[in-house]
Amino acid sequence: MKRLFVLFALFGLSVSVMADPMLLGPTNLRISDDGDFSAAPKEQKEEAPFDNFWAYRLYPPLKNLKGKGVKVAVADSGIVSHAEFNGKHIMGQDFTMSGSFTDIKNHGTGVAGIIGARGVQFTGIAPQASLVVYKIDDGSRLIGPQAVTSAINTLLTYNEEHPDDKITVLNLSYGVSAGGSIPLTNAINKAHDSGVTIVCPAGNYPFPGVFYPGKLSTVIAVSALSADGKNIYHQSSYGPEVDFIAPGDKVFTAAADGDYTLMSGTSAAAGFVSGAAALAVEGLKKKLGRYPTAQEVKDSLKKAAVKIPGLPDIAQGNGMIDIRKLEKQFSVTK
Repeated sequence: MKRLFVLFALFGLSVSVMADPMLLGPTNLRISDDGDFSAAPKEQKEEAPFDNFWAYRLYPPLKNLKGKGVKVAVADSGIVSHAEFNGKHIMGQDFTMSGSFTDIKNHGTGVAGIIGARGVQFTGIAPQASLVVYKIDDGSRLIGPQAVTSAINTLLTYNEEHPDDKITVLNLSYGVSAGGSIPLTNAINKAHDSGVTIVCPAGNYPFPGVFYPGKLSTVIAVSALSADGKNIYHQSSYGPEVDFIAPGDKVFTAAADGDYTLMSGTSAAAGFVSGAAALAVEGLKKKLGRYPTAQEVKDSLKKAAVKIPGLPDIAQGNGMIDIRKLEKQFSVTK
């Protein structure tokens, strides 16, 4: 009997920002009525320089919530040693049999930076959160659901063995446009029911239809916001299963070569929501005196979300999370 394998595509494209542009010649010339070349009028407007940190201005650093005491799992292509992770508590396990956590696809490192960079060049959304790296992509950009299922089951085993030090957020930046996996769905549902908030990208194909497993009700699906702050990123998938929208266009983050990069795609957007979920876990745990349920975390994020004018619900779900509103939910009033 032939075995059918469902392949998972990597969501996210990283483009280096460190190289200087090469000028091939004058770009401000015009031809006069006499056929001569002359400089264009000085009053012509030049393009404003791109704001590399535009996304983080929408997620400003908070005063009280920083992800302290929260463990976030990043199931992705691995991670590299980087200044933004120095001093952070990082655990991990390789599910690809590559024998290394090294990220050769410049993807897992970028997502981890968005979630938890410590603030050398930029600050992640939950800079004090601990990271657990599950390498499920060996660099081929295509992986089977078996690796993902094994990673989630390992997470569940860890939580059973460490009831006072649980992994409560899982960023899973993969998906398929059709089909699914019963063992993976069962593992995701079990993780959700045990209190793990699972965040997935909606997908990087600009047509209706959130990718699996993001379309599951036990997963938070995230679409990507364009750098203009007003529109959905042109490659972002969308649909009624979208829960939130977050920056996903030219997002500044850590690169696998130890430098920095701009990352685009719904994987980057998922990183912002995973970071916000870590903040919500921190606040709820202090408020409730226990680990929150996944639904309690989602409800907290929904209360802090703000709709972007002009975008339909299928593009943004509950809107973009305002982490300042999130922090106010846990502010102590005298």
